Amino acid sequence: MIRTFNPRIPLLWLAACCLCLLAVACNEEDDADIFVGRTWKVGNLFGANGRPVLSEEQANTVAREDCFYIRFENMTNFIGRTLDKNFSGTWYVDLKNRKLTLNFKDTGHPSDALSRQVIKALQNTDSYEGDYNFLKLKEAESTAYVLCRPY
Repeated sequence: MIRTFNPRIPLLWLAACCLCLLAVACNEEDDADIFVGRTWKVGNLFGANGRPVLSEEQANTVAREDCFYIRFENMTNFIGRTLDKNFSGTWYVDLKNRKLTLNFKDTGHPSDALSRQVIKALQNTDSYEGDYNFLKLKEAESTAYVLCRPY
């Protein structure tokens, strides 16, 4: 039995490889899109045990629409608000390793304990997980995280 060369097989392999490369490239690009120009509302803080840290009263305060958010203005700057103070800084993301660094220029120096707790959790962020529907800002050396939703 003689086999003949089918010219479609190498083309199919090439197309499959291109699709795989495109999928990988889109994932990183999509990750950048979940940050740049987007505003995220803090939903709750979670401890290393995976349980919410905030009391019901604190969670209700965080849920107010006029506070507790972070906006990634462009590829370098972020702004946000706690209960009654604005904050700002620069950020860097390593899309390949899903690392995120938030460098605060101004924390707003909030006077209330809840705002300071949220700022501290954001300052401790070193990685992220998420998509267009949720964003987990994960704490360094821990399983604690800040859970955010689109604002």
